[in-house]
Amino acid sequence: MDIEVIESKKGLLRFLLSGADPAFANSIRRTILQGVPVMAVNEIEVVSNDSVISDEILAHRLGQLPLTTPEGYLLPSECDCIEGRCANCSVSLTLMKEGPAVVSAKDLDSSDPEVRPAQEEAPIVRLGEGQELELTAIARLGYGKEHPNWQPAIASYKYMPIIEIDQEARDDWEDCIEACPKGILKEDDGELIVTDLKECTMCEACSDACPDAIKVEGDPSKFIFRIESTGSFSSTEVVKKALEVLKEKFDSFSEQVEKF
Repeated sequence: MDIEVIESKKGLLRFLLSGADPAFANSIRRTILQGVPVMAVNEIEVVSNDSVISDEILAHRLGQLPLTTPEGYLLPSECDCIEGRCANCSVSLTLMKEGPAVVSAKDLDSSDPEVRPAQEEAPIVRLGEGQELELTAIARLGYGKEHPNWQPAIASYKYMPIIEIDQEARDDWEDCIEACPKGILKEDDGELIVTDLKECTMCEACSDACPDAIKVEGDPSKFIFRIESTGSFSSTEVVKKALEVLKEKFDSFSEQVEKF
């Protein structure tokens, strides 16, 4: 099994996984989406809200703000506190703002500087003259399988494309080249070539335009992953944490099997 990094930049990771099968690739994707715990607001206490947005919608907006997530916090189900509001399992983010102003994520004052909005310029609500907003938001660890607010990234993959070209089928490749929406086909010395195979989306527009010469399919042992982090972790960290979760599950399963 091999991994080749295709692209790595802030918030985005693309890599090629080779020597695997669809079940394994999908387990990575599902764990990234549902099995990596992150911080998110899931409770608010509103003292004053004169804005045009109701308390319920405001809670929804705050819940969708990605929060940076350091190590050390417990899930509410793992904590011994009764209300799930101690420093071991929760973080308080307070907000006090008077209009006229645009309230943004950077206006939230966190009880832990390491837990803060990942996108500080994200707008929350606009306050008019004389309006004010005061509240306390409680953030806790959770899983994406419980609510999308706890989803650390968007994860997807596709098969590595295989494009078979019959160079003897035709002399004119113009229709085939123009049909490709990604622009990765070109003619070179009378032959049709693929300039960047990884960028192919397997839409089959080229094979529809030139069914006599082009066949497109996917390699079920190679997968191109695209991971877009929400900001709670970097995209690389999200993948590493997902693999740690999978390893723990496999180790636990192996231990149980040994007891048979």
